[in-house]
Amino acid sequence: MNSQLLRVSLKALIPALTLSIATPAMAQFAKPEDAIKYRQSAFALMGAHMGRLSAVVKGEVPYNKDDVARNAAIISTLSSMPWQAFGPGTEGGKAEPAIWKENAKFKSCLLYTSPSPRD
Repeated sequence: MNSQLLRVSLKALIPALTLSIATPAMAQFAKPEDAIKYRQSAFALMGAHMGRLSAVVKGEVPYNKDDVARNAAIISTLSSMPWQAFGPGTEGGKAEPAIWKENAKFKSCLLYTSPSPRD
């Protein structure tokens, strides 16, 4: 197999693997602690990649088109993940108590969601 075909195959395989790993995690959480840890992990990863983009914007690291695109794509993928982990009984972590006191308002403010958390 030539290297170009291998690169194309890997580019197609990586998103498929990401979805296959993320989909079961997005289903039901066995314990509330699992949901809290899941959403904290998703936010931590988004924060790490936002930090990389922020460093470019601030001029702390040189602009590299491929790095910026890669980090933006990762953030885009991750941005749909934490919201289903804000279900009933998952209060806690660093989440503000208002999320549960005013849950309808919280859900109406979400800009990007995967399978509707409004259900």
